[in-house]
Amino acid sequence: MTTVASSPRPVAVPGRPRVVASRRRPALAAAVSIATPVIAALLIAAAFGVATVRNDSMSPTLHNGATVVFDRWSAPARGDIVLLVDREGWSGTADALLVKRVVGIAGDVVVCCEAGSGRLVVNGAPVDEPYAGEVRPGGDIPFRVTVPDGAVWVMGDNRAGSADSRLSVSESGHGAVSAGDLRGTVRAWWGG
Repeated sequence: MTTVASSPRPVAVPGRPRVVASRRRPALAAAVSIATPVIAALLIAAAFGVATVRNDSMSPTLHNGATVVFDRWSAPARGDIVLLVDREGWSGTADALLVKRVVGIAGDVVVCCEAGSGRLVVNGAPVDEPYAGEVRPGGDIPFRVTVPDGAVWVMGDNRAGSADSRLSVSESGHGAVSAGDLRGTVRAWWGG
């Protein structure tokens, strides 16, 4: 019978450093396990925000009291709902945070409205917007704008009750909202 003796200590080999089990590993693992969820939470807080809608300019999609979750990093596309700083005074409150739908992005030509149907026309094509109602879904204010670079053109879904880009068509920016005034793209909502 052969027996093998185990050494309670690592064997020192001349010319090589002694290998010793680190007591720092459990502390490092504990620190990482605590820091990881904290860092993840900070990244989520930086990427997303939550806001409450305070009017019905986006009904029937969003109503007064609805809660929205928005992301701060993605560029909005045509049809997205966005949060923006009201630099034009549409709300009557300086720098209020508004929620509107993007109907035009940089380079788009937005026209109100198609004869007969009352739909918005974007780049020569009528747009179906079931959320905007069936009677004059493009609204009652005629306009033709080209959205400048670095901007979007916005309207509320409640076209008869929304203060939006249409109110500033005659201003120098023609109602466009600078990308710098966008605070996020709405990704989810509930309530209201």
